[in-house]
Amino acid sequence: MTPLSPITGEFRDRAKEARFQADRLGDSRRQARLIFILSVVLNALFLFSDWRFAGTPHFWVAVPARVAVILWSLACLPFCRHMTSFRAVERICFAWQAVTAIGVAFLVSSRSDIAIFVLVLLPTVFYLVVPTSFRGNVGGGLGCGVILLIGYLWRAPLAPTLSGMILALLILHCGMWIAVARTNRLQRKEWMSGKEAEAARDALERMFMAVPLPLLVTRRDGSVIRLNRAAAEAYAAGSNSTLTNVAQTYEDLSARDALFAQLERGKALDNFECRLRRGDGSMRDILLSSREIVIDGEACFMTSAVDITDRKIAEQHLERLAMSDPLTGLGNRSHFLESLTRLAKAATGHFAILLIDLDDFKRVNDTAGHDAGDALLAAVAERLQHALRPGDLAARMGGDEFAVLLPALRSADDLPPILSRLTHLLHAPLSYRGRPLDCRVSIGAALFPAHGRDGTALVKHADIALYHAKNSGRGRATVFHSALLDSWQQESAMLDRARHILAEEEPCPWYQPKVSLESGAIVGFEALFRCRTRDGSLVMPGDIKAAFEHPELGPAITQRMIDCVIRDCLAWRMEGIDVGQIAFNVSDADLNEEGFAERLLERLREADLPPSMIEVEVTESVFMGRNSERVAHALRVLSDEDISIALDDFGTGYASLSHLKQFPIDIIKIDRGFVRDLETDPEDAAIVRAVLNLAYSLGIRTVAEGVENQQQIDYLRTGGCHYGQGFHFGPAIPFEEVQPLLGRGISATGQ
Repeated sequence: MTPLSPITGEFRDRAKEARFQADRLGDSRRQARLIFILSVVLNALFLFSDWRFAGTPHFWVAVPARVAVILWSLACLPFCRHMTSFRAVERICFAWQAVTAIGVAFLVSSRSDIAIFVLVLLPTVFYLVVPTSFRGNVGGGLGCGVILLIGYLWRAPLAPTLSGMILALLILHCGMWIAVARTNRLQRKEWMSGKEAEAARDALERMFMAVPLPLLVTRRDGSVIRLNRAAAEAYAAGSNSTLTNVAQTYEDLSARDALFAQLERGKALDNFECRLRRGDGSMRDILLSSREIVIDGEACFMTSAVDITDRKIAEQHLERLAMSDPLTGLGNRSHFLESLTRLAKAATGHFAILLIDLDDFKRVNDTAGHDAGDALLAAVAERLQHALRPGDLAARMGGDEFAVLLPALRSADDLPPILSRLTHLLHAPLSYRGRPLDCRVSIGAALFPAHGRDGTALVKHADIALYHAKNSGRGRATVFHSALLDSWQQESAMLDRARHILAEEEPCPWYQPKVSLESGAIVGFEALFRCRTRDGSLVMPGDIKAAFEHPELGPAITQRMIDCVIRDCLAWRMEGIDVGQIAFNVSDADLNEEGFAERLLERLREADLPPSMIEVEVTESVFMGRNSERVAHALRVLSDEDISIALDDFGTGYASLSHLKQFPIDIIKIDRGFVRDLETDPEDAAIVRAVLNLAYSLGIRTVAEGVENQQQIDYLRTGGCHYGQGFHFGPAIPFEEVQPLLGRGISATGQ
């Protein structure tokens, strides 16, 4: 339903109509005052024209009537100040209309030519000009028309065109009613549009001011036309500063010039990052988005500002977290590799990388606890930071492995002193809560460009050098050289071949006889690793030598050998064959496995084999590791259950003679390197004689390895050696050939 009346053009809602009239009160009051003034002026001018009636009876009618209209109009002017409401305006205007209409009615009684014009004009003025309501306009216009018509027709005789005149005036008034209604509708529609526009502007202003995002409207010269509350508060930052020109906020004016240059080319600007100064002088990182707008024909810019300072701080914090190790505060693996890649691309001189691994770190965690392990890692990190030069980079690569980047070396000769200093500092004593912690490290180093021209090659070669340092006794630093790569590749090939054998082939023990040098009888066998592959080739222990000391492959191979030895021993027992003691080798990796001795004994119990039937051979290297206590425990457990312990390759390693006392050694095996030339080399003969005398003094049995001729047998028998083993008595043979060999027998003079 339309809010406007189709008849009057006014609002149907009286309250809304009252608000409309109240809004127009000032205009209505000024319009009423103007009508009163014009009435005075125009009627005063008409007063002079009324002198044309001088000498006629109408003169005394016209002049008083004209004077009355003038005086009444003058009288209405003071009442304008009392027009405090539209109703007051309407009442005063209606009174003016009534008096004016009566006065003019006397004037038109002259029936002059101008009288007919006035008869039409004055009601039209009342309709269109007087600021009243539709009721006042129509009432005033119609009343004026009736009064003027009466005045015009008062004198006889009546005009012959009376009926036509009345109809013409009626048509005029009908047209005026329509015009007034139309004007009212237009005025009110314009008023409603204005109110809606004003409401929209108010809403837009409220929205503009309420937006939590800082918004600014600026001219091309940077002067601020408008800014919302968020922008004012953001700039002031608690001070009394007011933003008048954006130029006062930019830290770098070239950034502002770049921004304005893009906008002036008509380009919308999004996510323009810059630093702005607030009113309190602090700098903030801001993200700007700007568009060109036109205000009153002037090109301006509408800009939003997002403060990203906290976000950038958070991003930097996250970046630091992503690129640093939380425990030690050093850079992490990603940070180190990224720095290494950048340096390798830009370097023109020498630089080096070091890979550092803590020796036996797991033992610290196992014995002292993980908190002690963390303290050790933190201490190593602190020592690295103190030991390095300005510009060097230390990082924790993960676990107990660290890395160091040494840029700007003058030459390769600068590296050894650095390695020496690092090793000395890192090996210094350390305690945690009064408990000493053993801090020893192995270091592998690689040089640019000698050992690689990119980060991948340098890390690989430093890792190979580290691997060599750990395998060479640990606690040392090794610089990469090409021979290490060859050795590493050989070991890698051995490990790969061992993995293939365990997964695809069937390794098994071959048995080499062990002969009593006194009686010539076979007293036992040593189980040696062999693997007949599908292509018919025979894999020997030397072909996969590196696998036996591998922490995963070594125990897997040993377990496979033990299973086969137990299986073969059961088969011999079922056949009633006495094969004596069966010896097999175990490595440092085997003895360091938790529960190795207990598992071996359990397997023997399950197979119902006497432990005395088994002999375990170890090399001197097992005594040199950091886990010698675990090794000693395993050997004692085996020895207590009547398993013989043999020390293999005696004299070739670095074991102390005190190990013969500390560990339960039952048999010493003299290495073939001393036996081979004992009849021609006095030094080898002296060593063999000394070992035999030592064993005799300690009550330990002896086995000579690599016996190849009768002269060696005679010397060894004379020196008191108990057993011999070597090609003179026979090579290692598969399980199927052991029984025939025992049937034939072997003498001390060979087969």
